Order: sequence, then structure tokens, then C-alpha cells
Amino acid sequence: MARPLNSRASRAEEACVADVLSQSEIDALLSAISSGDVDAAEIREDVDAPSVRPFDFTRPSKFSKDQLRTLRMMHEVFCRTAQTQLSALLRTVVEVETASADQMAYGEFVNSMPTPSLINIVTMEPLEGNAVLNVDLPIIFSIIDRLVGGPGTHRPRLRELTEIELALTGNLTDVLVGAFSEAWSNVAPVRMRPVATEMNPQFAQVAPHSDMVVLISFEIHIGKSSGTLALCVPYIVLEPVIGRLTAQSYLSTAAGVPSPETREDIAERLSEVSVPVAAELGGVELKVADLLALSTGDVIPLTTAPGGDVAVRVGRRVAFLAQAGTKGRRSAVQITGVIDDPERTSE
Repeated sequence: MARPLNSRASRAEEACVADVLSQSEIDALLSAISSGDVDAAEIREDVDAPSVRPFDFTRPSKFSKDQLRTLRMMHEVFCRTAQTQLSALLRTVVEVETASADQMAYGEFVNSMPTPSLINIVTMEPLEGNAVLNVDLPIIFSIIDRLVGGPGTHRPRLRELTEIELALTGNLTDVLVGAFSEAWSNVAPVRMRPVATEMNPQFAQVAPHSDMVVLISFEIHIGKSSGTLALCVPYIVLEPVIGRLTAQSYLSTAAGVPSPETREDIAERLSEVSVPVAAELGGVELKVADLLALSTGDVIPLTTAPGGDVAVRVGRRVAFLAQAGTKGRRSAVQITGVIDDPERTSE
């Protein structure tokens, strides 16, 4: 499934490297120009000549190179989270690493998947639309073997999973979608949730075949077994947050510097939060015997003198000093001072 994509990405990288001269080639070129073997004017004409690059209108580029790099970078978080949780689930060392992030038509992705395949259709709430999570069946059989107490080396012929086997993969899917949700949290508060499972790629129609998608591929190593995992997300699903898929935006958010949109969203949510506020008129320590001896009409002198400031608590923290009084028919306090919290100030 992901291997043809890896080879395609490798060829693209080799083409880019071929356009860059090494230091020895640069020295040889300068030497040839100095000796007159190469005419600098001819080189300049070649450089100034207009270059023609083929463009396939059936595969328009929807994602920039920066966005693809950002997607690959943000899924490093997924790799760390997934391999930790899968190691605990399977009780063995699991390694997960990002293989590639590429764009293609959805039809290409469907045709690249073998039949049968384990295909989970997941939502990306609050984004509209669905994504596809695909895991190689050979590694799935190895995982199922470990879940039922085996060594993880059982490799039956490729076939559709039984109902029991599908149920056993439920925990695996929950771990993966949870790790993906955490990885996407620095870009958008996405919560992935599995909604359907298919074994035939032709039945996993989450987008038209001509629509562009981004495909993030991963390599999974479990003991001596290995396989591939892929997350396919249509462009139409990511369109509302496509502006956040930049390295600058991602790194600033990951470093704890929220974007203006994030700050506005946080402020709006905080404005709706209710917190308990209480004014403490004073306190006193009594012995249990004195407390039990209290009766109607007894007076308990408090530590706060008449006219003195009382403490105002916000939640568990003493935040203000105030004067107690009334406003109309209601009891009220007038803030007279703010109590600084050194620990909060340092944070």
C-alpha cells in the first residue's frame, strides 16, 4: 500500500539532489571556465532560457511542500504516543516511525490497497467528513496472535477477518485514533472516532476518486514482524484548518505560543466558566467542648475587627481583600486590595 508511495518519494528526492552540484563538480566547472573549455555565455543563455515543466490537470497540487513537511513533523508525536501505548497493550517492544507524507488522488490510494484490507473509516470532529485508517493485514494477524497469548508469529493466508478477530482489533483502533487525536491537537482540537470497518477498499468511499487527499504512511515493527499503517485525509476535510498547517504555526503552538485564533477561542471559553466566590468575615478556633456548649444567643468573637478587611476567596485561593457591606437589599463586598500569589506570578 505505502511502498509505491515511498519509491515515488525517493525518485523525487533523487531528482532534486541531481539538480545540485557537489563541491568537486563546482571546482571542475570553474576550472573549465578559466581554461576556456567552457563558454560562460552559453551557460548563461541556458539559464536564462524559459523552463517548461509538465503539469497534470488531473492531479492538481492542493498541499504545499511546507504543509506536507508540517504534517510529517506533527505525526512524530503520534509515533511516540502510539508506540508507548501499543507496547503496553501487546506487552512487547513496538516501534512506529513516519515513512512519508504525500498527496494524490483518492482513486490512486484506493487502487493501491490490496484486497482484503483492514480499513477503518473515522470521523475528525468537529471537521466535516471522514478519513481512512488502513493497516496491513499481515501485521494485524501478528497483533491478534499476541492478543490471544501467542508469540506474534502466526501468519495465515490473507483473508477477511472473522467477527471475533474484528472485535480483538477494537482496542488497537482505539489506541491509534487516540494517538492521532493527540498529534492533531496542536493544529486543531480534532477528536477522531471510528464509525465503520470495511475489508474491501472499493467500499471505503469517503471522497470522489478524483479528489485530492494527503496520505501519511508509517512503518510498524513488532518484534520480528513489520507492516505499514496509513492515514488518508481528503483535502475537503482539512480545508477549514489548512492555513494552520505551516511549520511556523505548528512550532509556535507546540512551543506554547498560541495563535490569535487560539487565544480568542480560549478567552471565549473562559468567559463562560463559573467559579465560586466567597467572602470570609473572619475565623476563630474553638475547643470541641465549647462548640458543643453553644446555645441560642451566644456570641462568637471573630478575628476580623469591626471595619477591617475581609478575605475574598475565588475557588480555593484567597485573591482579594474587601470591605463587607450591603448594596440595596443584598449583602456585598467592596474590593480594597489584591493579594499576589508568588507561585502563580513566577509561572
